[in-house]
Amino acid sequence: MGEIDRNGRFAGRAALVTGAGGFIGAAICRALSAEGAAVTGIDVADRAAATVEGTGATFRRGDVTEAPAMREAMEGMDLVFHTAAFIHEGGAMDEFVALNLGGTITLLDAADAAGVERFVHLSSVVVYGYEDESLQDEDAPLRAVGIPYLDTKSSSDRVARRRGAVVVRPGDVYGPGSVPWTVRPLELAAAGRLAVPAPGTQRMLPVYVDDLVEAILLGALAGTPGRAYAAWSGEDVTFREYFDRLAALAGGRCRVLPPALLRAASVAVAAVARVRGVAPELGPNALTFVDRRGSVSTARIREELGWEPGVPLDEGLARIARWKGIANGSETGLAATSASAGASP
Repeated sequence: MGEIDRNGRFAGRAALVTGAGGFIGAAICRALSAEGAAVTGIDVADRAAATVEGTGATFRRGDVTEAPAMREAMEGMDLVFHTAAFIHEGGAMDEFVALNLGGTITLLDAADAAGVERFVHLSSVVVYGYEDESLQDEDAPLRAVGIPYLDTKSSSDRVARRRGAVVVRPGDVYGPGSVPWTVRPLELAAAGRLAVPAPGTQRMLPVYVDDLVEAILLGALAGTPGRAYAAWSGEDVTFREYFDRLAALAGGRCRVLPPALLRAASVAVAAVARVRGVAPELGPNALTFVDRRGSVSTARIREELGWEPGVPLDEGLARIARWKGIANGSETGLAATSASAGASP
């Protein structure tokens, strides 16, 4: 792809972004548009159009599991950034397999047929699982644990690498608009229901959304096809510490409670939600996502791509505070952001 030009690195490039109405997808669209790319943002939800067009991209409604539509969308594209995925804590495995794995295969097939130059697949550090207490790198085995999101992220990661995609594995992506790591915890904190399982020392691997986007763009520019790159800030922080600081913005706090109590509460809340015919606030596997024991190396992305995170946690939380001030912490402001994420990260 030639030398990296920090001014207009993507000028004149045609780029396709899936899950473009989501938190990360929209951020990628915005960055690519700002760097001169002609960006098409695909999302399955019509309501995503305003979000996508607000980034400077062209909106195209499409389902990544539909092969004819994806072949058509891929025509003339130089680059593909695949972020569309189900990220819920619960749900049926079949749904996750169809989108997270099947959608990835459909897109890879369409990209191959169209002669796309570079395919960047968004994976996650969840592929390493949560119980290993060691420092793992990109060559560590990927886990299957019976949780639909984790298992299909691992399988789509494997397929994408085998097919020659550049794979980026972000840590816990936070920032204004992040549903799992900003919006929902703020809502829970305001309601006095934010808690993590004891002992409260489980490790968070934070990465601010702007830093992740830069990692993804560097992957497109200089990543090795078939290779994975993990990206997070490297700061030593527990989920309890992060949620405590975030909760303070909502005038709340994060409690540490016995895992059995939290698990029973989540089952009860899910049962009530089912009776009411609404989606549960938290899925049955939510505790797993804040129960990480080990860590993940970022040496590869730093050494091979020259990536360095530019937004430390202090600054990231300050930006969230400013965003929350603009939104006034209002129910309307938070709900609109949450809804815009749809089924994308």
